[in-house]
Amino acid sequence: MKRVLKNRTILAIAVMLLMANGIYAQILTNYQNLAETSYQTAGLTFRLYVAPDPVYSPTYAPATNTNINANARWTWTYPAGLTGAPVSGVAQLLNYVEFTNPAVGGPYTVDAAESNTLGGCTDPTPTSQVVQIIAAPAATITTADPAQACGNQLAMTVNMTFTEAVPVAWAGYAFAINELVENIDPSDVVIGAALVNNNSFKDFPTTAKLKSPTLTGAGSPYGYSFTTSALNVQNNLRTRYTYTLIKASDAPGAAANGIISAISQKSNYIAGVISTYPFTDNQIVIIVNPAPVTGPIYHIPNNFAY
Repeated sequence: MKRVLKNRTILAIAVMLLMANGIYAQILTNYQNLAETSYQTAGLTFRLYVAPDPVYSPTYAPATNTNINANARWTWTYPAGLTGAPVSGVAQLLNYVEFTNPAVGGPYTVDAAESNTLGGCTDPTPTSQVVQIIAAPAATITTADPAQACGNQLAMTVNMTFTEAVPVAWAGYAFAINELVENIDPSDVVIGAALVNNNSFKDFPTTAKLKSPTLTGAGSPYGYSFTTSALNVQNNLRTRYTYTLIKASDAPGAAANGIISAISQKSNYIAGVISTYPFTDNQIVIIVNPAPVTGPIYHIPNNFAY
């Protein structure tokens, strides 16, 4: 008995040293044990993993989640608001639980307790993780189309909001803004080719999302403002400036135009894709008109009947 206890103590110390060095801090590279609520986007499948006890699974490989002792069992316990596999309260040889199509709700507390069929022992103090399921992100331009203006105008500030029930520390958004400048006739029909058609007028890719402090506000809805180009009359013709929200430059090519958030992107981890969510109001249109030039006045000349 003394030898068993001694070996267990040595092994426990070794594991603590590994954890202190960050080697044991991840499972499958990206899963980490952090003291925080896990935010997940509604409708997207996600998993929670638990590290096996190193005494019973001494050769466990975190990077691949393999070499788990065949006698190990985990009982996952979670509330009715979540649909998972394995089912709640049933011991299984599975150190992760997968939740499918979660609806908005929470916070939910998910517990995991390891047991072992070898001696019938169960950990009396389960490990817990809090999960919050939030609605998909939404983004909208809140500045209305201005009245048509006469002559050159200064650049205009356009306001946006982002709605997502996530703390500011995790609020981050990927999207882009297209600038389209065209000459139009009095019936708003485009004259010739576009003068400007720039998909990267503003671009926040998934690798450099819009975040605080450029993203403003302490909570949802968050704000952001961008400035248009100088609104000049081009070619002495009516000129239309259109600013349209589009997907980020590094969003998947097949994805529809829409917003990607940091939380929605990480919530897509199991699916291995990046989903976009439709913009609420994705466009502002600004028209500047040249001032009319008054022509000469015509009259019947005095010599008409002279």
